[in-house]
Amino acid sequence: MTFQVPPPPPPGFHTAPRVPWAELDPAVRSSVQEAVGEVGDTATVWAGFSCDFAAALDTAAGSFFVKGVRCENPSVAQQLVEAAVAPYVTALSPRLVRHIRESRWDVLVFEWVDAVHADLSPGSRDLPCVADALRLLGALAPPGDDVPLAPVADRWSEYLDAAALAMLDGRSLLHTDLNPHNLLSGGGRAYVVDWATAARGPAWVDVAHAALRLMEQGHTAADADAWARQVPCWREVRTAELDALVTAQVRAWSALAAPDDARRCSAPLVALGSATRDR
Repeated sequence: MTFQVPPPPPPGFHTAPRVPWAELDPAVRSSVQEAVGEVGDTATVWAGFSCDFAAALDTAAGSFFVKGVRCENPSVAQQLVEAAVAPYVTALSPRLVRHIRESRWDVLVFEWVDAVHADLSPGSRDLPCVADALRLLGALAPPGDDVPLAPVADRWSEYLDAAALAMLDGRSLLHTDLNPHNLLSGGGRAYVVDWATAARGPAWVDVAHAALRLMEQGHTAADADAWARQVPCWREVRTAELDALVTAQVRAWSALAAPDDARRCSAPLVALGSATRDR
């Protein structure tokens, strides 16, 4: 076995039930093995929320991460986005080896990387690596118009007027879901994985979302802002632009949750916006 066995999910962790490798449709297993070679040891990977199947596979050619969803699963659309983006993010992410559509399954086969979920807590040695990854993400050449990526501003179109939406317009490739499950650390660097919700927009939006994840792990808003300033696009973000994101998110939470819950969910972003204005 050449990979570190992924840990089981923690108590109370909610994820989609996972089909073990041995119970996967034989035609799907055959297609995967055509791509990677005969599979030996396997281990189910529990991180993530939407996959019907996710596993680490060991072969004579090396180790691979394979995930898939049944074709009736709405997440198929997200896997198509991830496959389309994969060629543009090889500097940040494990290489996509094969995209398989077989027996009503949609399956992505990636190279395996020896890494663990990044630690975003104060004082973590992973923080500089994650900042490096964000700098690299902001510098990536975006996919061409042939790759169907929606503008991130579209997600907030019902909450903002045209002038505010224009503040969230941009051509950079965005990940949009930089939670600790999608940030891996290993070998002195960070990886960004799971591009299922990729979009186009201003690069600083991803930095804002990463800074919020730091706050979830115990950083103050001022500390998160100071960390984010390592990334050039964050140093250049204008107050009006950040205000547009804050307004959109606050209004979105207010539409989805009870008033107290909406205020609680919105509070970190409001605090980050204030820290950025007060720097």
